[in-house]
Amino acid sequence: MALLKLLRRWWSLRDPEIRWIVEVGVDEVPEEAEPVPERMQPPYSFVSRYVNETSYLLDDPDILLTVFRSAEERREERLRLHGLPGEVKLLVSRPELARAPHLVVIEGERLAAWLLVYYGVIVAARLDEAGVGSSYGLQAIRWLDEWSGEFHAVYIRLRSRLYRWGPEFSVYIRGIDNQHRYLVVTLNNLYRHLLAGSPRRVLDDTLDALADYTKFHFRSEERLFDRYGYPRAEAHRRQHRLFVDKVADFMEKYKANEQRLTLEVLHFLADWVRNHILTSDHDFGEWFYQHGVPIIDERLARESREARKRLGLD
Repeated sequence: MALLKLLRRWWSLRDPEIRWIVEVGVDEVPEEAEPVPERMQPPYSFVSRYVNETSYLLDDPDILLTVFRSAEERREERLRLHGLPGEVKLLVSRPELARAPHLVVIEGERLAAWLLVYYGVIVAARLDEAGVGSSYGLQAIRWLDEWSGEFHAVYIRLRSRLYRWGPEFSVYIRGIDNQHRYLVVTLNNLYRHLLAGSPRRVLDDTLDALADYTKFHFRSEERLFDRYGYPRAEAHRRQHRLFVDKVADFMEKYKANEQRLTLEVLHFLADWVRNHILTSDHDFGEWFYQHGVPIIDERLARESREARKRLGLD
């Protein structure tokens, strides 16, 4: 029986393109990014060099709702500011803020401030003052240093990545799993670069890689649909086309500076990819498995089915 399976697999993979898609899928899965914010010169070495450019991330009336989707933990306290230079530096130099990305929200009688802190470095800042309006970036940090009084502070610890790869994502085909891992790692890297206040050129390169690779990956899946007669191929293709069109529309507006990359946009991209893999892609993997298509990896199928059952996905 084992020999028969090997023969069927060999016969099925005679086409070099199909064999590469099934067994390899991608030349190399990118490493997870560990961005380090570029700091300003003293006395603002606790602030990102690009804080003025990145602070648009906080220019969103629904920023807290968006951020809470990335939140792992929150802590509240009362604090007193004395209007002394350097208090903001002391505020973000706390050990817990150096161990994970945070959003720090400070509210007083006439003031509200938001600080996006990436491992102890302020990468975005916004200050709202009653009767004055909003300020951003380094100006917001300077003015916050001048405030005194009692304030309510909320420390929201953010996830270090959007989501982790696990066996529940497997579609039982090693090469396609490798391509999915590429997409997941690239999305996580984009998230980290966004939180770290990385310069525009880094975000552009990562976005371009994501957009290009997504189209390549969809073509790989559709090649398998054609080769093995997956019956729901056309509906699956429509999902691919809608996503590609939406990403293309965003990229066009982004490069024309008509739209910005925000946490909301990134969550949309990540949620679509995650849900698509867990539902539509799982469907074709399960169909291949049920119909004995010999490109299935039995070990991956077993581990994935166990994980999905444990997580209540089936």
